[in-house]
Amino acid sequence: MTDGGAFYGKPTAGGRRRDGLAATAIVLVVVGVGLAIAKPWGGSGAPGASTGPGIAAVSPSAAPTPSAAAPALPTYLPHPLPAAFTMVGQPLSSDWGELVWYRLAPDDPLSVVRSQVAADRTGVSIGDVEGALSTTVWSTTDGIQWEPVPPGTATSFWPGITIIGLAALPKRFVAITEMVDYTTRYVPPIMSWTSVDGQAWGPAATLPVESFTSPTGSPPLVATGPTGIVIATSGQAAQLATSPNGLQWTIEPRSAFPAGFALVDLHGTATGYVAIGWVRTASGRSAAASLWSADGRHWPKKATILPVAASSFRPAADSATYLQVGDQGMVAVGIGGSPGAALWWRSSDGRHWQELPTFPPLGATTCSGANCGLQPKGTLIGDGQRLVALRGGADGVAWVSSDGKTWTPLHQVGSLPDADATQATLLPGGVLLSDGITTWYGQALGR
Repeated sequence: MTDGGAFYGKPTAGGRRRDGLAATAIVLVVVGVGLAIAKPWGGSGAPGASTGPGIAAVSPSAAPTPSAAAPALPTYLPHPLPAAFTMVGQPLSSDWGELVWYRLAPDDPLSVVRSQVAADRTGVSIGDVEGALSTTVWSTTDGIQWEPVPPGTATSFWPGITIIGLAALPKRFVAITEMVDYTTRYVPPIMSWTSVDGQAWGPAATLPVESFTSPTGSPPLVATGPTGIVIATSGQAAQLATSPNGLQWTIEPRSAFPAGFALVDLHGTATGYVAIGWVRTASGRSAAASLWSADGRHWPKKATILPVAASSFRPAADSATYLQVGDQGMVAVGIGGSPGAALWWRSSDGRHWQELPTFPPLGATTCSGANCGLQPKGTLIGDGQRLVALRGGADGVAWVSSDGKTWTPLHQVGSLPDADATQATLLPGGVLLSDGITTWYGQALGR
């Protein structure tokens, strides 16, 4: 099972790439929608047998030995994007002990990767390449050499397709897609695509437009868990679709979530599915809330209100905004309490929550100003297997955790990220950290 970053996609700075291509995009959307609707709902793909789900560790070439001081940066050949990239290293245990940092070249394809999943050494990466109309896809058969999957062929994704969710399930990889128009809005239909090797892809099913359209125009949320994949629109009266395999789908009743619950984020865990967002309280203000389901289909009739300490100033609304998941626990992030304040909660099961007012292990910001201490001093990221907390700069530090409660420091060497690098992407074998211009890759080494 793979989750977290693998199931949370949105256009990045590299994904807002359609200036001057409006006319082309409109044509592609019309053609793509027509083809998608022609595909029967609930149709079968042609999956074959493959290895079971797993994680393939990855690391950049020319990796230094553990604890080496200030390793030389790897040399990357100039290449236009998209291009192949190389990552070396054997599969790691889950016990990370060190991050070896590299400052990536501006044209390195690794810098635009936003999700990566693997089954043994076979894997798929996706990213948003400047100037491309579609999500760029890479595949590997050895966990080392990653080759781009050419778009627009008989065995690849159509032009104009954006991948919003990626999963490694038993016997197949699954990608959930929508079209994106020239204004970068997500437009239906939502489709699932499958592949047995990450290289050859085909459409497997199309969700009916009339019964599964996001009211906000934002991408649907995608999660995987013990019973398969769940897709949901965000906001109130969320619409749900579930599938055990990415091939056959069921549209769940609109009453699946309790009345008044507004969905903001959705993730799968080893034991079920967790939804977070907000509900309107009896006093008329919004409060951060969560739901838990064992199968993604049956949800409680009443949401759990996340605990918030008393405050001298309580704004009109609190809300949980996104969820980071480890193998044995999770941390929900929200807003509220005071103007500009962040809120953190931890849970081991998605049903019982504890507020984390000091943002452990990062701690709160210590700058001077009205909102100091109201934000964590660093970045938190999870992928369903582990949680990583880190910050760059002179006091750069990193920790890893499986549950969000017990944190282990990670030794760091190499070209450490700058303090302004806060945009994080967690991969099976390391972490990408960017300040919006420069990207660093921290290769994970075992203890």
